Amino acid sequence: MREEIKKSKTFIILVIIISYIFGFSVYFLRNYFALSQTFFSIFSIFYMYIPFFIVVIVEKYIYKGSLKGLGLYLKWDKFILISILFPIIVTFLSNFLSLLFKDISINSQYFKLYFMVLLVLQVIIVGSTINALVALGEEIGWRGYLVNNLIHKGFLKASFIIGFVWGIWHLPLILMGLNYPESKYIGIFMMILFTILLSPIMVYISLKSKSIINASIFHGVMNSIGGLHFILLKGGTDLTKGITGVPGLIILFILNLILLPIFLKFEKELKNIS
Repeated sequence: MREEIKKSKTFIILVIIISYIFGFSVYFLRNYFALSQTFFSIFSIFYMYIPFFIVVIVEKYIYKGSLKGLGLYLKWDKFILISILFPIIVTFLSNFLSLLFKDISINSQYFKLYFMVLLVLQVIIVGSTINALVALGEEIGWRGYLVNNLIHKGFLKASFIIGFVWGIWHLPLILMGLNYPESKYIGIFMMILFTILLSPIMVYISLKSKSIINASIFHGVMNSIGGLHFILLKGGTDLTKGITGVPGLIILFILNLILLPIFLKFEKELKNIS
């Protein structure tokens, strides 16, 4: 157990340091050079794979261990369906809750049945394939390596730690305008709350299915549909609408309360196994 704690600390310290060095280098470079959107796309993909690279460094070269047991296989079960549908449903609920906020309305130009159907189909296809593959770099670190080394602390505590680390890891990206282009500094704290609230369901899915591929699909679909509010809603700010805004935090908080009995039961099951 002591070695697991050491591995966790080493991983967290290295992933934050390396990610920040790389991320802030690009952040400051963009002030001097006209960096294209293609460059930022490549940068984002590489940034998302830093957790994977750190897992290899920590496990293989620092602790001379094995990369087995990370759950790198696809298991066809109900959790794949949950991983696809959960982000879509939560995102739409968050967008509709956004309408309760002042000066926010539906953009009727896009809120049409055929457009919504095509959008959802695109989200499912792209989110569960290309985006899931990109998200796998993160998930190997968060729901793979960290879960394996922190789960002895208990399901809820491990989920909170992973969610917090996942949140602060986004700092350079948030400062570059990811998710909160209008409110970058407040957006840092919003992202941390968002990842903490999202973490339990993703940890639960990966542990119950024994596969981080499902968490990668969940992550990929969420990334595909997370910016829906930018086209579906008019008015408001990036803090008052969408899944990453206050409405999304409210929806996720409520869902965590609803799922809490399931999480507590699962935590007892894990203790009995250990």
